[in-house]
Amino acid sequence: MAAKRVTVIFTGGTIAMGVDPQTGGAVPLLSGEDLMLGIPDLREIASVEVLNFCNKPGPHIRIEEVLELGRVIAGIFDRDEADGVVVTHGTDTLEETAYELDLLLGGDRPVVVTGAMRTSAMISADGPANILNAVLTAADEAARGKGVLVVFNNEIHLAREVTKTTATQLNAFRSPLFGPVGLTYGRSVRFVRPAGGLRESIPTQAISAQVELIKFCLGMSTLLLDAARGSAADGVVVEAAGVGHVSVEVAHAIGNIVAADKPVILTSRCYESLVTEDVYAFVGSEKYLRERGAIPAPGLSGPKARVKLILALSLTRDMGRLRELFASPVPYRT
Repeated sequence: MAAKRVTVIFTGGTIAMGVDPQTGGAVPLLSGEDLMLGIPDLREIASVEVLNFCNKPGPHIRIEEVLELGRVIAGIFDRDEADGVVVTHGTDTLEETAYELDLLLGGDRPVVVTGAMRTSAMISADGPANILNAVLTAADEAARGKGVLVVFNNEIHLAREVTKTTATQLNAFRSPLFGPVGLTYGRSVRFVRPAGGLRESIPTQAISAQVELIKFCLGMSTLLLDAARGSAADGVVVEAAGVGHVSVEVAHAIGNIVAADKPVILTSRCYESLVTEDVYAFVGSEKYLRERGAIPAPGLSGPKARVKLILALSLTRDMGRLRELFASPVPYRT
């Protein structure tokens, strides 16, 4: 019996899909037990337990379900039932679930999220290899204390940094700013750089906030921003251009949202950029928006900034505290 204990939690996604004979399309069909049958080498790596949490496509997962998933994982660790946890997930929203879990979970025990780009019915399905490498990582002592990890295509990524960059290729997940934090090869796990920065924690107990994400583009109107200001939304994330730039009209609309006591989080639609510097000062620049109350989210994509703001608003509505939560150190590479 292997020394390490790993619980594999299945939530569905492409990795759990087969072909529906009536429609000819891929749908959730397989349980965790079904998937594990095709990976006999796992028992040589760790003592594996299977838990079926749900069986949904990635876009069907709700943020409240991820909160409950976090409670399940925390309970497993609190009861000392596993040394590490692997979560299988649909790839479409995998990065958001991984980041939410990273914000919710403390402790040093590894949590690894993985999935697949090919269903089990396709030639060279990548699910079994990804699960094997995820378990290998979760069972590795060097994975402790690095926060939630994403293992895909023999690479290990930090949940905060990783994003899905292609809808069809096997190397779908990448960390544009800093690259993978580690690699798997055969039965070996190698971390190639420090995790960097300080782990954040937002210990939300219940989801009680609604946040909208709006992407700036050339010549856009203020229709969506104005609607968000007058809606039930508790906050807005704006994916701006460059390092945080918008048009004059959009800048004024953002100011109106802030004036309505709703936080506006500022990110960049360029996934290799950090909204951190006050280089420009024209109307609609990052400096202009920051001075009018917009809160930058360095290193976070729009979807991840939205997840963070939902958790933060569910914890506190104090604007000063919200600024503190988003003022955490920018990730760095050493």
